[in-house]
Amino acid sequence: MLKRAIYTLLLTLGGFVVAQQAPDLVIAFQGGATTLDPMMRNETTAMTWQRHMFDNLTVYDREGVIQPWIVTGWENVDETTWRVTVRDGVTFHDGSTMTAQDVAFSIMRAATHPRSEMRGAVGGVVGANVIDDSTIEVLTAGPDPLLPEHLNAVRVVPEALLESMGEQAFAEDPVGTGPYTFVGWLAEDHLNLQAYPGFWGPAPAFEHVRLEVIPSGATRVAALLSGEIDIAVEVLPQDLPRVAASADAYVTQVPGLRLIYLAMDHVREDTPGMDEPNPFLDLRVRQAVFHAIDMDLIASRVMSGASTPAPQFYAPFNEGFDPSIERLPYDPERARQLLAEAGYADGFSLRFDAPNDRYLNDALIAQAIGGMLREVGLDVEVNAVPRAVFFGDHFNTGNSTMAMSGWASFDTSNTLLSIFHCWDEEAGLGRFNPFWYCNPEVDAMILEANNVFDPGDRAAAYTEIMRISQVEDVAYVPLHYQNEVAAVRTGLDFEMRADGYVFATDVTPAD
Repeated sequence: MLKRAIYTLLLTLGGFVVAQQAPDLVIAFQGGATTLDPMMRNETTAMTWQRHMFDNLTVYDREGVIQPWIVTGWENVDETTWRVTVRDGVTFHDGSTMTAQDVAFSIMRAATHPRSEMRGAVGGVVGANVIDDSTIEVLTAGPDPLLPEHLNAVRVVPEALLESMGEQAFAEDPVGTGPYTFVGWLAEDHLNLQAYPGFWGPAPAFEHVRLEVIPSGATRVAALLSGEIDIAVEVLPQDLPRVAASADAYVTQVPGLRLIYLAMDHVREDTPGMDEPNPFLDLRVRQAVFHAIDMDLIASRVMSGASTPAPQFYAPFNEGFDPSIERLPYDPERARQLLAEAGYADGFSLRFDAPNDRYLNDALIAQAIGGMLREVGLDVEVNAVPRAVFFGDHFNTGNSTMAMSGWASFDTSNTLLSIFHCWDEEAGLGRFNPFWYCNPEVDAMILEANNVFDPGDRAAAYTEIMRISQVEDVAYVPLHYQNEVAAVRTGLDFEMRADGYVFATDVTPAD
């Protein structure tokens, strides 16, 4: 098989040209990582690649329950103080011992670095003090009953090595404590890994692993069926029959945590992609967009059953999800009426931005939504572009009037602080709210809810936040929860996770 052959990629070591070891396991993704620095990109695929090399302080299990990892225990000393225990016997890939100081440094780097994309989770941390070789006291600006969950956003790095190398060099030659060591990579193309013999946990089943990018879903499946790869991640619904008909592969599919949604510009009078004042400042226009979209049709025709129409931004896994909150019904006539009431009986023109290689059938979904919006009188130009362009030039910079994106997190507080809180760059809040939805009442409710230690009261507060921000404000238009789907070579055991993470450590040879 192609992947079993010696790589054509050659490395020069001491004047000798050597071939890189062929992989024992190849996993192909739709996209890859733009950075290997574990604090600088809060995106599922990037974090998937990084977490082969770096350990989280805590981890979510498959059911969304937080579990110990590098941090093995925690105690709430008072409302603003947690005492956490650090695992002994952990070493970095360079052979140095991981210390409590490395963990404390990693927490504060995630919490305070101006470019950290983890500040939405741990931005409330104001101190991490080493008490002894295995104990750290974590201080928060206010009460944080969910700190163990928030520590899932922190991956441990070696303080002395990072500071001596510099951040750029470290990102290009990373050193962690995870089950695999870095061998080589090309951004958004591939990452080569080798099992770390000094890993503190169970040894992975495969020594040499390659994570690679194959943007086309059909090509990923073809590569799997031809034996070039072992796992194809994010199999498109239309490609599932090809896998089912093959004796050489099988499908693993679970209901997913990831919400696909529409974001609309809530603030700017002059908004990108439009030649007229921003119509989305009017609640009735946002409601009209919601009414115009037939998600049942998209679920059946575009997604072939690989999604579930979403009634709200929270997923059923999330604390605060309330099944009594329903979608606005598909009602194009009501959409036209609302547009007319808002002064847009003749519609308006806009550019609708979306990725074409990030989510299952993302470009097809965008085209379907564009067609539905045209049916109610809007002149929509669908701008479906590669993920690097979409996030780099549009979504993350706010250079859009309306855009389609996705979000997945077991942590409701992180979702609210990152996406529903008003943009506050200095505090690291609203970091994934570049369309500037902003309701000071909601901000106050988020901060208050996140301080509630009683789980029942906290969940009720989260539900009320969703009722105001979505039902009353239509902050976003939830579209659907995307199933997490992969195709796997026969002879391997692997099951997808609801959070979409795919780890080589979860793959084993079949009995």
